[in-house]
Amino acid sequence: MMQRNPFSTRFTRPGAIPFIFPDNDTLDFILQTMRNPGTQRSIVGPHGSGKSTLLESLSKHWAEIGLNEQRVRLTASRKREPIPIGTLDVSSILVIDGFEQLSFWRQRWIRWRCQHKGARLLVTCHAECGIPVLLRTEAKQTLALELARMLFACDTTPYEKSLEELWEEEPGDIRAYFFRLYHWCESHGIYQSSGQTVLPGC
Repeated sequence: MMQRNPFSTRFTRPGAIPFIFPDNDTLDFILQTMRNPGTQRSIVGPHGSGKSTLLESLSKHWAEIGLNEQRVRLTASRKREPIPIGTLDVSSILVIDGFEQLSFWRQRWIRWRCQHKGARLLVTCHAECGIPVLLRTEAKQTLALELARMLFACDTTPYEKSLEELWEEEPGDIRAYFFRLYHWCESHGIYQSSGQTVLPGC
């Protein structure tokens, strides 16, 4: 039977793990906010705080309120990805992950075109970008540990100190935390099979 590290990319990539909403923020609130034509909002948070994971979670629900999603992911090495402005209409929501990669004037042009077409615009960025903030993501230790325990799918009590120490090596980035946990599991021979992780000594 194939065994896999519980922090392999297949388990930790956006969409593979759930987004846990901060207090007072809910899925219904976001869907209702984005319902009106021409609405523009941003999701703001540091690297590795769950922005892309949230977008994956939302992607499954836009059709529930009659919206067609067009999504673009921009990175430092992929700043020139085509933006599908021409296909947008009043039933569209344009989602841009990494909005800060665009120049100021490119951002302004996209915002104007979306407004003109009645399309909704939802973007992610590391800092406020002039678009009203819909939700702020934070990479807190409590959240990081909760997700780690979920991915282990095992009683992690004997390893709680190690989990906390690994977080403190570079706090504030859950994605990087998962990378460190991957290597930690490799060095300790911890693998998952049939959806269950067996920790040595558990």
